[in-house]
Amino acid sequence: MTPEDETEDQFSEVFDDLHSVAHETEATTLGELVDALGRRGTGPLLVILSAVLILPVGMVPGMPGLVAIVFVLIGIQLLFVQPKLWMPARLRRITIKTETLKSIVDRARPLRRKARLLLSERLTFIIDSRAFQLANALILLLTGCVIFFIGFVPGLPFVLSIHILLIGLGLTARDGVVMSLGLTAIAPAIWLVAKVLF
Repeated sequence: MTPEDETEDQFSEVFDDLHSVAHETEATTLGELVDALGRRGTGPLLVILSAVLILPVGMVPGMPGLVAIVFVLIGIQLLFVQPKLWMPARLRRITIKTETLKSIVDRARPLRRKARLLLSERLTFIIDSRAFQLANALILLLTGCVIFFIGFVPGLPFVLSIHILLIGLGLTARDGVVMSLGLTAIAPAIWLVAKVLF
């Protein structure tokens, strides 16, 4: 199996997990969703969460704030090298409608096919570097806090999710090049936030 095939399989498995969760009940909890994706690592979870903010479902009131909180929790997990993502029980009990999950799966599924062309396992020392892990943690913490407090600004959650998407893709495929792009892509987000605040 080629690295490209392995990458496509990774994303296929992620979407299969989402599909299963979406069709088990009329609604699922945030905790169930995070558990289903989190067992495959931080990368797939970041891909789906950032996709939520990029897709129209991200405009649902309260959705950016909810995603922002999970970003912060993942940042804490990476910062302290915790094996499993911890979430408060109250947050885990938040329900998500099946229609919302199905919309995410249907709209994000084309990403799986494009990933095969764009991603490959390369420069993996970047992925394994503790310095880059700390950088990812800080970026997630800052991005989550910004989205939570001023995510109501039209278009801001979309812009702030692009670098998270790239980081998630890089982690999932162990692609150091895409990971580096994600770290540098935060620059436009910083400029936009500064423009909004000042």
